[in-house]
Amino acid sequence: ELLDWLAVRFVQDGWSIKNLHRRIMNSRTYRQSSHLTNQKTQIDPQNSLLSYMTLRRMDAEALRDSMLFISGKLDEKSGGPPDEVSVNRQGLVSVDPSENGQWRRSVYLRYRRTEIPSFMDTFDYPVMGPNCVERSVSTVSTQPLMMLNNHHVRELAAAFAVRVDRLTGSQDDGAQVEVVYRLALSRLPSTEEKQLGVATLKRLRL
Repeated sequence: ELLDWLAVRFVQDGWSIKNLHRRIMNSRTYRQSSHLTNQKTQIDPQNSLLSYMTLRRMDAEALRDSMLFISGKLDEKSGGPPDEVSVNRQGLVSVDPSENGQWRRSVYLRYRRTEIPSFMDTFDYPVMGPNCVERSVSTVSTQPLMMLNNHHVRELAAAFAVRVDRLTGSQDDGAQVEVVYRLALSRLPSTEEKQLGVATLKRLRL
């Protein structure tokens, strides 16, 4: 019924895709929070009534680009030849940084069938074949291990720490935790999250 109604309005609006997008994105359903309450769980456990926004998993490109942006290492230069990759003896395919020590968005990487960047491949980058019509979605142990141990990820984490320190200066640990949440999650930490963050910073300094 909803699709039929949207189709009728689409025709009435003169087949305007812009108006269709505006109607959908301004709707209360589209702008719902993904926060799940006990009441919503009892009334609509499968979310068949669209009572809350379903959490979406980030694909490889969005995950990598977000990490670059948050760490302050995103090179916003567009166009031109693709960014080069390098392969070490263990077969790890890494993306080479630009001359300024930053990295461009994932859309500008060089992709070859035998040289898919390891980070992208781990997080289900599409198979480089002529008939790839659907992306696979996996949850495997190599994904958290990549986030914990990969040299590039650790390099971006260190850059993020430097950025937070530069923004907060000599302020207290609580201010640093707040800046981390603002940059990484676009929100302030809860009281419990802030306490845990401050305690973690103090423990790491020991």
